[in-house]
Parts: sequence; C-alpha cells; structure tokens
Amino acid sequence: MTRHMRIPMALAVLLTTVISCSDSAKQEELAELRSQRRSLLMQFSSVQNAIRRVQGQALEQPAVRAAQDTFNAELRAAVLRDDPEAVELLDRARAVGHDLQDMATPTLIQEGEEDPRPVEPEERAAVAAELAEVERSLRPVIDRAFQDPLVMQAFGTLRDSVVAAMLRIDPGVQRSIDLMAELEAQVAEIDAEIARLSE
Repeated sequence: MTRHMRIPMALAVLLTTVISCSDSAKQEELAELRSQRRSLLMQFSSVQNAIRRVQGQALEQPAVRAAQDTFNAELRAAVLRDDPEAVELLDRARAVGHDLQDMATPTLIQEGEEDPRPVEPEERAAVAAELAEVERSLRPVIDRAFQDPLVMQAFGTLRDSVVAAMLRIDPGVQRSIDLMAELEAQVAEIDAEIARLSE
C-alpha cells in the first residue's frame, strides 16, 4: 500500500474517532438535559399539587366550564380535520383520565362517610399506565392541533379564566402561578435544546 493510500485511511480513522467522541458527548448532554427536565417537571407537579384544591374550585366556576367546553370543541375539531382516527384516542384519553381522577377521589355515600370500595394500587397504576400510553400516541396530533389559531385562542381564554378564578378564590396563589410559569418556560427551553441536539 502506498503512502498516498495510507493518508486517507488514517484520516478516515481520525474522523471516525472524532465523530464517535462527539456523538458520545452529545448523548451525555441529552441525558443531562432530560434529567433536568424531569427535575423541573417534578417541581412543577409539586407546586401544582399545593394549589390543587383552589384549582379544583376554579374549574367548577361557570365561566371556566364554558371556556373549557369551547377549548375541548376547538381541539376536537382540529384533531378531526388533521386525523379523524385520532378522535377515538382523544375520547379515550378523557375517559381514562376521568377514571383515574375518580379513583383518587373518595366518594361520599352519606355525610361524613367515605366510599368503602378499596381501589388497589395495582389497579390505579394500570389505569395511569394506560393514560400515559394514550397520551404518548396523541402527542404528535395534539402538537399539530395547537398550531391552529382557534385552538390557541381557546386555550388562552381557558388559561386566563382559570387563573382569574383562582385569584378570586385565593389571591395568595399568585406566587405559585408565577413559579409554575417560570418552570414551564425553563422546560420549553430544554425541549428546544433537546430537539436541536436530536436532529
């Protein structure tokens, strides 16, 4: 083998090593970003759980219910236009989500008496796993639906009505709402970086 033929092979080996190291560094960075994302989502969930009671009361307000109905209708219409078969998944997600919420909320049979039905942790975990699977399948469809201006407008109205209702019930939740918005923005930044590195 001549010297001229050995040089390109040496360069090829060098480039392969550099690409391999670069890919390894990228995977480490992605793993770190995903870890940060999980941590932020856990913080978001913790703050949200702290104001869950106020949030639940807000969702019962007539203005919020009307905004929620409008948003659900616009989302369903957008999904129907984009992928008619996905509407069944959307309905399933709502049904399973309702079942999970029902399991987590004791039912009052008589005043001061809770529903005696025991809900096994395994049953609750199975329903939660089903909901997660349905939501994973729906995610691309929902992402596309949120590109629709009518869906975005309806979502903005719903969000604003929930916040306004919560502040009427308990003005002190403003700090939690601000923190949730900050955490959400950080997650969005990390998602954008993950998408860039995954290209």
